[in-house]
Amino acid sequence: MSANAASKTSGSWLEYLNRPVDAASLGVFRIVFGAMIAWDAYRYLQHGWVEEYFVRPSLHFTYLYFDFVRPLPPPWIYAHFWFIAAMGILVALGLFYRAAIVALAVGYTYFFLLEQSVYMNHYYLILLLCWLLSLMPADRAYSLDRWRGATVAATVPQWCVLLLRLQLFIVYFYGAIAKVNPDWLRGEPMYSELAKRGEDVPPIAYNFPPALLAYVIAYSGLLVDAAIPVLLSIRRLRWVGYAVAFAFHALNAIFLHIGIFSYLMIGAITIFFEPDWPRRAARYFGRTAGAAPLVRQEGRTGILVLAFLHVYVAFQLLFPFRHLLFPGDVSWSEEGHRFAWHMKLRKKDSNISILATDPSTGRRWAIDPRKELRPRQLAKLATFPDIMLQYVHHTRDRLKRDGVADPEIRVEWKASLNGGPVGLLLDPSVDLAKVERSWRPSPWILPKPQR
Repeated sequence: MSANAASKTSGSWLEYLNRPVDAASLGVFRIVFGAMIAWDAYRYLQHGWVEEYFVRPSLHFTYLYFDFVRPLPPPWIYAHFWFIAAMGILVALGLFYRAAIVALAVGYTYFFLLEQSVYMNHYYLILLLCWLLSLMPADRAYSLDRWRGATVAATVPQWCVLLLRLQLFIVYFYGAIAKVNPDWLRGEPMYSELAKRGEDVPPIAYNFPPALLAYVIAYSGLLVDAAIPVLLSIRRLRWVGYAVAFAFHALNAIFLHIGIFSYLMIGAITIFFEPDWPRRAARYFGRTAGAAPLVRQEGRTGILVLAFLHVYVAFQLLFPFRHLLFPGDVSWSEEGHRFAWHMKLRKKDSNISILATDPSTGRRWAIDPRKELRPRQLAKLATFPDIMLQYVHHTRDRLKRDGVADPEIRVEWKASLNGGPVGLLLDPSVDLAKVERSWRPSPWILPKPQR
């Protein structure tokens, strides 16, 4: 391709991304997004989760390279969640939008980084959307800022809509890709859970054979995750895709109780419809909803911003596959599990013994994490080796303060993944007190035992 042809192609692509489209669908997205964040922050305060996750723990499991992020002391940590709720409301209303969305992005990032054991995929998605919306003029429609005095057209560059669509497409489609693994295709971990028929199993599980229901759940979940983004991306099939997604998320909300995620997605995926769909809907129901007057056209999005967005897209497409750089099964080692849209893919049963040794005296004793960790932290400790390493380091430092000069700490961790054979997850001969945290593969994590 000649330089002139490449320049024309590049120019056409930039023109396509900058093409103005109706801001109405982005306005609806903003309203749903801000309202859901405000509601979730209120739920944290209402249900005592702020105290449980950020006040009561004596130890907080931090993300690698973010050890400096610590919870504010009461009452400031409670004030922070009221702040997130207030910013969510301002974003939903479109009032002081630019300042509110940046403040929300910063505040939500702080919340996200406070405690690794609280990680959920939808928190990660919300974090990404906060920062994406901070780059978008999402207050061009259905906002109090516009009511106070419109200065630009009720349009947004097309890349705003396309980028949000792509981000949601990745969530669904990569969730489907992650399900194409031997355990999921064998009906695990659903079968193991249904076979136990515990209190958390939906009532329908009591009326069907566990194996049949496990396969139905596994394959329908895989097909739905793969079908929803494809259907939503095909103009003539969008209503079919939305109906499938609505039913899927409604059932998840009823049976799985996964917080705001289902409600957020039901509202957010309307971004796949035509940008002017809210105005069309208003006209259909007999209400006037013409486009706002074009007072002044906004300038084009700069090439540096668009270049950054291309890098962001490349990162979102590639980073979820980083587990391929690590040896073994990601559901066993958990290396590369987070930030990859791996949702409800595995269930570990663990039996853990933590043994400390004082080399100067030869004394050995067991460490019981139940004495200082909260229930959610204990559950994650029995799942993630990197969280176990943090706990070992915390114990090492505590023992040093108690007078043990150079403590050795070894962990015997027997685990079963998705009802599979029991095997050692960590090398019990390795002194984890001497192992430093790293993003590199961990040789002290042993391979998963074969079925």
